[in-house]
Amino acid sequence: MTPFSLLLQISGLSQREAAAFLGASFSSIDKMARGVRTTPDGILADMRDLIDRQAEAAEQALDVIDQRVQPQDEIEIGYPADDHEAQSLGWPCVGAWRGMAARVVAEAPCP
Repeated sequence: MTPFSLLLQISGLSQREAAAFLGASFSSIDKMARGVRTTPDGILADMRDLIDRQAEAAEQALDVIDQRVQPQDEIEIGYPADDHEAQSLGWPCVGAWRGMAARVVAEAPCP
């Protein structure tokens, strides 16, 4: 387990999605995740920035839920069908959106 592989897990990005997001080859991403190759500081910073953005977006969604939803209510979260739709919502890929949504589901006060 490497710091980079942990950041991948927290972000929700697959290695393929990380390669596209970071502008690196799949092979390089795989090697960084396995610790075969040292992860450049810039890539670690980009991953941390994405994770911070996910946390901020989840916090905003939770604020809306707290203001508008009763504890007995159910919440429905729409899901981007593909990376193109995720990008139209401001995320680099579906995995990045999924990482944000997971935080909302984990902390939401209702089912």
